[in-house]
Amino acid sequence: MSDSFEMRQIPVGSNLFELIEFTLTRSQPANPLLADEPSHVQQDPLSEPTLFGVNVAKVREVIRLPHLEPALGGRREILGLFHLRGAPVPAIHLSAALGFSQEPVSSAAQVLVTEFSGRLTGFVVAGARRIRRVSWEEVIPPQKELIGGITGMMLDEQKRFIFILDFEKVLSDLESGDAPAGSSLPLRGHSPSLLLTQPLAQPVAAQQLPVVLIVDDSPTARKALQEIVGSFSCSVHECGDGEQAWQECLRLNARGIPFMVISDIEMPRLDGYSFARRVKTDGRFSQTPFLLHSSLSGQANRERAMASGADAFIGKFNKSDIQAAVETCLHALGKRERIAS
Repeated sequence: MSDSFEMRQIPVGSNLFELIEFTLTRSQPANPLLADEPSHVQQDPLSEPTLFGVNVAKVREVIRLPHLEPALGGRREILGLFHLRGAPVPAIHLSAALGFSQEPVSSAAQVLVTEFSGRLTGFVVAGARRIRRVSWEEVIPPQKELIGGITGMMLDEQKRFIFILDFEKVLSDLESGDAPAGSSLPLRGHSPSLLLTQPLAQPVAAQQLPVVLIVDDSPTARKALQEIVGSFSCSVHECGDGEQAWQECLRLNARGIPFMVISDIEMPRLDGYSFARRVKTDGRFSQTPFLLHSSLSGQANRERAMASGADAFIGKFNKSDIQAAVETCLHALGKRERIAS
């Protein structure tokens, strides 16, 4: 039995999204103060289910744990492979991948079958609880020590934290062999495209270099984008969410500096769709090139990006498409600058 998810009608620019809430159980470090106590007094290392979430837009369906075929490589995070309508899908033990614990996988476990960056992946979790519709305004950026595997966090009705996982980084860390992405979660009790192909114009004068404004809540993504656009004659400014980036747009406009935007979609406080809508409906920025850069796949997300007013929707880390789009946008900025002068 499976539950399939389709994009429900959420108005573009509403700053709303839907979150699948699920649980993982993470072990706690042994408390040295209890080392000499009887075993029944010591802390149970597998006693704390923690709430996590992932954007519905990344989940194709939720299924019961299927029969798994062994996978080569011997990594404990990869439980095996299963077939989903003829397509082989890796099953990743999410708790182990995050470095929390070797949480037992029972027959009651569920698999979040995700689709992003054009790939299918199954993440095995203790259980999917519910779907909740929330505003990105409710999502706050993670504490610095959490930033590796967490893109944001929010409080539920009982004032418990729901941690929004960076599934792309979890997968990237597994493939690169890096350390688990989320092992530094706080301990118990802590609360709080449509691409053109015109050649790039000659660089403008150094004092008027256009700005490429990179907006993403992931430092890894910002660094990757900075490396891609670094070969162009431009300055690069970075922001961690749409609200911060909007303030930067106002500042650049006040200083008369031409700029373009490359923005993620899923971000705390103000998402990329709403940020694009705000920029492109403001007369001061209606001609500002705006690219949405996301791991979200599918025609529905592309259509939402175009409905927001963005000039292009580009797959995350698609280097050739990003370079072509940036080249076109900088050409357009340079052309407008020459006309204005």
